[in-house]
Amino acid sequence: MRIIFLITIFFSVMLSQASAQLNVENQFSKPLKEVLNEIQKRYGVTIKYADSMVANKTVTYADWKYRTDVEVTLDNVLRPLEMKVKKEKDKQYKLSAYEYYRWNVQDGWAELDRIAVQYKNIDEWEKRKAILKPALLEAMELSHLPASPGTPAIVTPERRFPGYTVQNIAIEVMPGFYVNGSLYKPAKSKGKIPVILHPQGHWDKHRYRADCQYTSAALAKMGAMIFSWDMFGYGESQLQVKFEDHRTSRAMSLQILSSIRILDYLSSLKNADTSRVAITGGSGGGTYTVLMTAIDDRIKVCAPIVSLSSYFYGGCPCESGMNIHSCGGRTDNLELAAMAAPRPMLVVSDGGDWTDHMPEHDFLYLEKIYDWYGKPGNVMNVHLPNDKHDFGFNKRKPLYAFMAQQLQLDIKAVQDAAGNIVDTAITVEPENAFYVFGDHGEKLPANAVHGFENIDHLFKTECIKAQQNQRYKIGLIDLMLLKRQKPGAITLTAQLKADGVEVDMGGFGNRPTFDNQLLNDSIRNIFLKTAAENNVKIFSLAMTGYYAQSFCGREAYKRSIEDCIRTMKLMNVTTAFLPLGVQCDLKKTPSVRDSVVARLKVAGKMAHDAGVVIGIETALSAKEEVQLLKEINSPAIKIYFNFSNPLKEGRDLISELKILGKDRICMIHATNKDSVWLQNDPQIDMYKVKKCLDDMGYRGWLVIERSRDAKKPSDTKYNYGANTAYLKKVFQ
Repeated sequence: MRIIFLITIFFSVMLSQASAQLNVENQFSKPLKEVLNEIQKRYGVTIKYADSMVANKTVTYADWKYRTDVEVTLDNVLRPLEMKVKKEKDKQYKLSAYEYYRWNVQDGWAELDRIAVQYKNIDEWEKRKAILKPALLEAMELSHLPASPGTPAIVTPERRFPGYTVQNIAIEVMPGFYVNGSLYKPAKSKGKIPVILHPQGHWDKHRYRADCQYTSAALAKMGAMIFSWDMFGYGESQLQVKFEDHRTSRAMSLQILSSIRILDYLSSLKNADTSRVAITGGSGGGTYTVLMTAIDDRIKVCAPIVSLSSYFYGGCPCESGMNIHSCGGRTDNLELAAMAAPRPMLVVSDGGDWTDHMPEHDFLYLEKIYDWYGKPGNVMNVHLPNDKHDFGFNKRKPLYAFMAQQLQLDIKAVQDAAGNIVDTAITVEPENAFYVFGDHGEKLPANAVHGFENIDHLFKTECIKAQQNQRYKIGLIDLMLLKRQKPGAITLTAQLKADGVEVDMGGFGNRPTFDNQLLNDSIRNIFLKTAAENNVKIFSLAMTGYYAQSFCGREAYKRSIEDCIRTMKLMNVTTAFLPLGVQCDLKKTPSVRDSVVARLKVAGKMAHDAGVVIGIETALSAKEEVQLLKEINSPAIKIYFNFSNPLKEGRDLISELKILGKDRICMIHATNKDSVWLQNDPQIDMYKVKKCLDDMGYRGWLVIERSRDAKKPSDTKYNYGANTAYLKKVFQ
């Protein structure tokens, strides 16, 4: 029996060895730990790693990946596993995950050069910026900002120190989601005072550390109010989420949203000077300095400290976890920083981190952009080749001088008798002095949302609400996109970042009604399904066949109106567009007025009975349109206002809008003649238009019809993408 037992063990071992033989079926694979041990022996090196990093990982075709050079071998072995080594010293390496956010210097410079070749002058650069800003907001899922709860900030009693005061403040960013920080102010001030946002990096003790207190107190003594706050998952944020929740892509959305709400709050303070708003932060805080300056025009001055680089994209998911660097066909942090131009910017770099080569290449790019504006002196670099990655005094000193110059602060407030800057003569407070909700979180509001999953769900829900409640929505027209009654117009609208599309009813030809395919159930369902999948609203049906045909002359006009209204009901569309066209031009041919009024009364009754609205476009002045609507006397007939009509007649656009008022306008063609983009059109001050519409109380669709660049009139994406981005920038 003993012999049989030994024979059994022998054959079992042999079979086991046979099954473990390396071959093509198992891809000649070996455990990663075994391969690393072999590399260490073969090349005489040490590779440091935690067992958890190599557990259950295998290397395919392992023996084929060895080369004479150990680093080439390690790259061959580790790259497919999304891993790499860092060389700590001669013959010593440390295993780490692949750092997607870190490039070698030459590769980063080459990428910046590739990006920069896309624009050669200020006009081309401005168009590039117009594309990048909305793309950034979309990448961070902030195209539709969640509404502010509007609740008062929670403010602790003021603490007074020589030259400055401190208050702790909690702001409700979304219902039940709070951001906490501390507001430093000058102890004495007259009139309006500048505002400085001070986002923090990932340093130990975060905003409670001494150098953050030095910076805040110094700038407050100099005459500014400065606010530093907790990143998501840091400080008092841990009363709602865990520290590890910070290393998520959602942290990026929430930190930008919090920054915007903080600026909203500071701007609302009665002594805040909103014409002097700055932002400065180091490391990860420098990333947020760049991002906030790129997306928020309220910021007039910025100073990213030891952060900015073309070959480092931010080492935390809160900086690069969302796909912001794919914007505009790929971008990098230098291009995003350049969006500050021509606003003053200080870049502080050092020799001990990824900013070590700033003066050699990256800063030259920034200078070029600023030079296009005629403001080369508005961007400056202080490079400290012997310094390391911190927010030490060598970084703070040029920051104080920069802020003093740009915000008209009193730098003497932090100078000693010899004129030397001294910012450490303050009371460094303990961490719990900065808490809003008590030493143990006992004052946290009862409505506070707990847990990352719940806050993530809250964010998504609030974004959907914001999109639904957006006061102004930007629409395109399938006819102008060269996709009349084609589902492709919907997907193109989504690609161009517009909110909705106006779908045409089709032409007339010799037919009694429109060539309308949307009454076909299967075709209509494709349109509705495509719109739902792309989150695009079909907001209007257009009867553009009446541009060339006579509304006041066609016998079957009732049939066409009836078909349009029927289609509207089937597609849940509440507004239709009816141009009176060439043959019913009430200005050139006033004799057709009675016929037009009579037919619009009929159309108005049909629309009113169906619960929909028909928007008409005429060549009349606003006063004349008011009179026309009185004659028609139907609440279902309104004006589809077109900017180009008053402009080509030399009438004042703002006055025309005011005369009509919000209740007579159902939609707006927010474009002018072809030849120039909206942002470059000297005939329209879109910001004044927005103020007028705001004052009127108008809510609704701004529809892009023309305004194509004369250089590329047939490039649909180029023209409608730029105009969409511009209107979103102004109105959303």
